[in-house]
Amino acid sequence: MKFYSLILAAVVLVWNNECHAQLSDIQPLWPNGIPGNPVKYKAEKLTSNTFRQSSLSLSNRVFSCVSEPGYIIHKPEKGKANGAAMVICPGGGFRDVWFDREGNDLAIFLAQRGVTCLVLKYRTFNTGEERFKLEWKDYAPHVYADARQAIYIMRSRAKELGIDVNKTGIGGFSAGGSLSMMVALNMYEKELPGYASYGQINTAPDFVGLFYPGLNPGYMDMAKKTGTFPPVFIMNGGEDTTTPAANCIELYNILASKKINVEMHIYSKGGHGFDSGIERGNGVASWRDSFVAWLKDRGFISE
Repeated sequence: MKFYSLILAAVVLVWNNECHAQLSDIQPLWPNGIPGNPVKYKAEKLTSNTFRQSSLSLSNRVFSCVSEPGYIIHKPEKGKANGAAMVICPGGGFRDVWFDREGNDLAIFLAQRGVTCLVLKYRTFNTGEERFKLEWKDYAPHVYADARQAIYIMRSRAKELGIDVNKTGIGGFSAGGSLSMMVALNMYEKELPGYASYGQINTAPDFVGLFYPGLNPGYMDMAKKTGTFPPVFIMNGGEDTTTPAANCIELYNILASKKINVEMHIYSKGGHGFDSGIERGNGVASWRDSFVAWLKDRGFISE
């Protein structure tokens, strides 16, 4: 029995390493550089944490002091793409980017269901790092531009990737949800930096996914005033005290009152940062399936 256990352990180790190797290299988001980039740290920082066995990427990297943003694209297997596409913005309080737990893991899950995904490693807001000072008002338009650029990349490569340009959304966890809200609300369109030029390609999302999102009163006020908003899926855990479910409920009520398509799931379990929800409760572990079901209900994924 001990011999067979050792063989099984070896097989699992090889399988894990092979799956990890399948993660593509991170590509530069702005291949021609960022003229006058105000988000400039001396060195990017990377922390590699232990990953859960439920992780599909078998990796748990956290980036901070990000000056040069990047991305990874996950494509469905040949013949499996259904035309839907999504930019995924990981969380981390804008200080960090939890690239795998709240990025690649979901992208792999959705790609297995035919959705082409781009995981965004956006520029971070590490004030005080290495005596580097940056005001939020000077940072926000640039991280907003990163998210718009990610949508641009997806739509500009639509034919190559098998993407329907009318089924391209954005979504994110925590701060990534906040960034997705910025884009849905066109929050910094007037402050968009000059290097962010998209030509004739539309960079507005067709749908939005908000996963235990960071929401503040400014977003609520803009949501009340906006005339249009894409269909939105909202998800949170009732135990979340960092980005409380009450904020999600408030946003839901605002959007529903304006007859905007919105679906919300608040689970009894789930503190902040539960990513897939697996091993943190039964209901909360089903949220990704609910999201895919919603995409089908809205016609973004064909049955």
